[in-house]
Parts: sequence; structure tokens; C-alpha cells
Amino acid sequence: MGFLKELFGPKGESAGLLKVLLVIVFFASGCLEIISILFRPISLSFRLYGNIFAGENMLEAMATLVPGFGWLVQIPFYFLELLMGLVQALVFMLLTAVFTLLMCQHEEKPALASD
Repeated sequence: MGFLKELFGPKGESAGLLKVLLVIVFFASGCLEIISILFRPISLSFRLYGNIFAGENMLEAMATLVPGFGWLVQIPFYFLELLMGLVQALVFMLLTAVFTLLMCQHEEKPALASD
């Protein structure tokens, strides 16, 4: 319930017509955020598929470049694919961590100093 209130609830102190306007704006913003959350795994999947597909096509092109020694031409590109796989793993880990942080981060009310 707190997550939905964080997405759809108006923030700040307001009253009157401004409060109604803020409720409408934050409801629309919450709907867009829900769509964004739902499409994140899909966009990450497309990104991963595109990277793997491009690497496989590059290796296939290098194999057919020199008919007798295609396996020899591919060797440096295999190492590039390993490097690209490590970079993609790092990027996906960072994106997942950032997306999780954005969903779990909540504003806390400041503590009042008592004198």
C-alpha cells in the first residue's frame, strides 16, 4: 500500500484547487511510472537479445570471410565477445540495482530537533 501511495499520492503541502490539480498530475505520473516499471524487463530483454544477435552475426561473418581459415579469423572476435559479455553483465547488474533502488527509495520525514 505504501508503494502505491508513493506512486500516486500527492507530495507537499497544498490546499484547495492546487491540491486537486496535484492529485490529477500525480495520478497521471503514477500511471506512467507503472508502465515504466512493467516495460523495464522487456526493454532489458531486447537489449540483451540485440547484443547477443550482433555478436553471433559478427562471428558468422568472420567465419565466412576466409573459406579455409574461418576458425582462425574468429579467435580474436571470441575474446571480444567475452569482453562484451562481461560489460553487458556489469551494465545489467547496475541497471537492475538502480531500478530496484528507485522502487525502494522513500522520502522520510525529517526528525524535529527538540531543545
